[in-house]
Amino acid sequence: MPKLAVIAFPGNNCEIETQRAAMRNGFESTIIRWNQPELVKDFDAYILPGGFSFEDRGRSGAISAREDIFDALKKETKKGKIILGICNGAQMVVESGLIPVKNAPLPFALAHNIRHDKNGHVLGTGFYNSWVNLIPKRRDTAFTNSIEGVLRVPIAHGEGRFTSVNEDALKALENGKHVAFRYSDSEGNTSSQFPINPNGSVFATAGMVNKEGTVCAMMPHPERFFDGFDGDQIFISMRKWIESKRSPQSVQIGDFASLSVTHIEEFRYDEEALYIEKKLIITDNEAYSISTTASRVCKENVNLHKSVMFEIVGDVDFGGLINSGLILNPNKEMLVRDEKKTIKKLGILDFHNDEADHLADRLSGMFNGKFGVKIIKVWDFGNTSQKNVNKVLQNRLLANPNSADIFVMK
Repeated sequence: MPKLAVIAFPGNNCEIETQRAAMRNGFESTIIRWNQPELVKDFDAYILPGGFSFEDRGRSGAISAREDIFDALKKETKKGKIILGICNGAQMVVESGLIPVKNAPLPFALAHNIRHDKNGHVLGTGFYNSWVNLIPKRRDTAFTNSIEGVLRVPIAHGEGRFTSVNEDALKALENGKHVAFRYSDSEGNTSSQFPINPNGSVFATAGMVNKEGTVCAMMPHPERFFDGFDGDQIFISMRKWIESKRSPQSVQIGDFASLSVTHIEEFRYDEEALYIEKKLIITDNEAYSISTTASRVCKENVNLHKSVMFEIVGDVDFGGLINSGLILNPNKEMLVRDEKKTIKKLGILDFHNDEADHLADRLSGMFNGKFGVKIIKVWDFGNTSQKNVNKVLQNRLLANPNSADIFVMK
């Protein structure tokens, strides 16, 4: 009987049903913790379950993907052992470089959901849960080899939109070389439109796979059935793959050490905009977690501070924005008025930000005008050496280049 490990991270909430699904489909399954990398070698397969690991600090899956256990997982995956990431686990797989494309270790991102109609209009953003249909694109993988027809499975996520700015990666999704599943209707017809495509994923991608077919990142939840439903076919495929020894002896894994630190542009301030920067006066758990991960990446202490900067274009003054109550909560936040130029500050600007769009709408309603809003997350490296700043940037800890830009803030 094949042995499968369900790896639980702080904040996961699907490990029990994932283990149950594996067991009812012929696996001997054990739940191990993220801080037990020494146990990884004892299993034939691994599942990274859904949930909100490390509270999605930084971005979903980013911190988990840089935990020590992923070094152990990569060693085993190179041997052809199979790994399935479900929902939050899919975000970890994508962020870890387990699915490279050519010479790109981090060719994909899982961005915030965007739901479009047939005319391309945005119907909604953010978290969405429902039932969807999946059609296998490749049937020669560890996750699709025993699937018959269309699968109907549940989804529940806010950041499930597979996307990329890498041309090779986009081509691989379009032609299906890296696609295990696409969203479809009940007849197996795919579409980019909502509700068939529930999150705006490019080419209706629901599950991504490496070229060898041994690593999969999928957003829908095949484990969320009590017994005997469509999702079981994925677990059965995994078991049969292992029992028939179909994996290659060597699998390609992305190596972040091969990434270069690209030139980062200075942020361009808009002369017509108002800028408000704030930071927490209570403990910033996100800054703590990112600092801890950065320290592990650099192998020495790195202490980062976080602030949030709003760029607001519209007919309202500074006092009006502050008094609106939409920008600043004085019970836990304070304005940043630091003018020191020696501090290294890097700003992260998502390609699409639901919170910024929502704030623009609320300001428009409150002040009877049209507003434009950008929200920039600012990381202050303080006295961190440039060598360690470069290590953090090379590791892509602060931003996934497929879903966000990074700027020098001055």
